[in-house]
Amino acid sequence: MTNQTSSCATAAPAPTATNALPDRVAALELLVQQMLFVMDAQGTLSIDDLGQWLDTAASRMRATGSVAPAPLRALEALTDMVCE
Repeated sequence: MTNQTSSCATAAPAPTATNALPDRVAALELLVQQMLFVMDAQGTLSIDDLGQWLDTAASRMRATGSVAPAPLRALEALTDMVCE
């Protein structure tokens, strides 16, 4: 046996402009949009149905207090953006 380190054990790269939080959020928004496009095109879930589900879920989260207000507002803004 040799004493070699695995290539999986490398340190994470230092944060750069390409993986800054605003860029990561924008990338997630694009990912969700593309996933919804594919699901809608394949007929597995329509964008309208997803929007209705997310509205219902957000209403329940608000009513039960199970999610803090700020993330809930962010979810609703994202829903508005990707379901239009």
